[in-house]
Amino acid sequence: MEGKINMRLLLIGLISMVLTAGMSLFVFHHVFDGQIKKDMAISANLLAQAYPSLESPKGLDAFQDNGLRITLISADGEVLYESLADSSSMDNHLARPEIADALAHGQGEAVRTSGTLGYNTYYYALRLDDGNVLRISMQTATLYAAWDNIVPVIILIGFAVLLLSVLVSVLLTKQLVRPIEAMAEHLDDIDTNIPYKELAPFALAIKQQQNKKEENERMRQEFTANVSHELKTPLTSISGYAEMIENGMARDEDIKDFAGKIHNEAGRLITLIGDIIKLSELDEPGEREFGPVDLYELALGNMELLSFNADKENIALSLDGQKAMVWGDSGMLSELIYNLMDNAIRYNVTGGQVHVEVKPLEKSVMLTVSDTGIGIPPEHQDRIFERFYRVDKSRSKETGGTGLGLAIVKHIAIQHHAKITVKSQQGKGTRIVVEFPGEGAARQA
Repeated sequence: MEGKINMRLLLIGLISMVLTAGMSLFVFHHVFDGQIKKDMAISANLLAQAYPSLESPKGLDAFQDNGLRITLISADGEVLYESLADSSSMDNHLARPEIADALAHGQGEAVRTSGTLGYNTYYYALRLDDGNVLRISMQTATLYAAWDNIVPVIILIGFAVLLLSVLVSVLLTKQLVRPIEAMAEHLDDIDTNIPYKELAPFALAIKQQQNKKEENERMRQEFTANVSHELKTPLTSISGYAEMIENGMARDEDIKDFAGKIHNEAGRLITLIGDIIKLSELDEPGEREFGPVDLYELALGNMELLSFNADKENIALSLDGQKAMVWGDSGMLSELIYNLMDNAIRYNVTGGQVHVEVKPLEKSVMLTVSDTGIGIPPEHQDRIFERFYRVDKSRSKETGGTGLGLAIVKHIAIQHHAKITVKSQQGKGTRIVVEFPGEGAARQA
């Protein structure tokens, strides 16, 4: 980890050095170039002011300065005076860009570079009152030529800075990483051993993940124990009755009764295994194939499926509402409605009622299943959606309940971003409301 951090710091340092050097060279070049042009313009204007007092162009000799070249050109391009050469041997300057600009606009400038010698020659031309053009020029080494001379020094300084950066980065990285490694060695107390405040969200996320993992492990162990118990009970009963029949211990008149009990226990096993498989499928990660689903149509279909069970207990089923579209999995939503209605029938009283309502709202769809059954005591209402949790275990055994129906309902509701609300009064009935986001809102979610 330290090595990776050191390499990244070094890479950042090298890039920064290169960028800084390049930008500095670019900025200095433009400042240097602008200052030379400004100085030459001042010198040319001073000469122009002194020019009328000269008796002849030869008088410009008095203004020669080291490195400054003075040229006087007539309006037709003839060189009248040249401070560093014989003017008579020079060609016509009319085509020179700085001369052309001065004749046309009053002043002109140009820079000509010698690629072989590494020099720049700066020219500044000024049109005088008599129509002649005064031009001054100066030759300087290019900044890039000077750059070549200082490159070795820069390279040496760069290596020295690089070496120093390596040493400093190693020391800083060790100091930075050591507390983080200490955190990693004490993950159980990571939330109480945070060396840097910036790591607090990271430590909190790890702690939450640990708690979630522990909770999942506890639930898995509890689920395994409950499944083992729930499977063992009917299997023990089936095995006992079958053994009695096999050993001839059952009377002829009892065989039919034993067979019926074996059949009932086998049915409980099949239902239990089916619910366990459904929960396992719901727990599996992965995207579901959702689409538009009409909750009212699903409720109507499940009412027809459960009408036989309701008739056996003399329970009246009723449905109110209208077409209400949600975004979800049709099979899962049908399972949710079936389990809610089935529970309402199982834990009802003879001659009771089960009422289902599907109501579309402005931004959501509300599914309500109400019954006139035995109700749920207040101390149990927060736990009824836990796996294998039963308020009345004896009644669950009589009705064939597995204790997983409402757990399945909860899982399906979570996957559809739905909210479940339970209102119940013991001895008077239960009302469960599931509020789904509308089709458009659910698609965005």
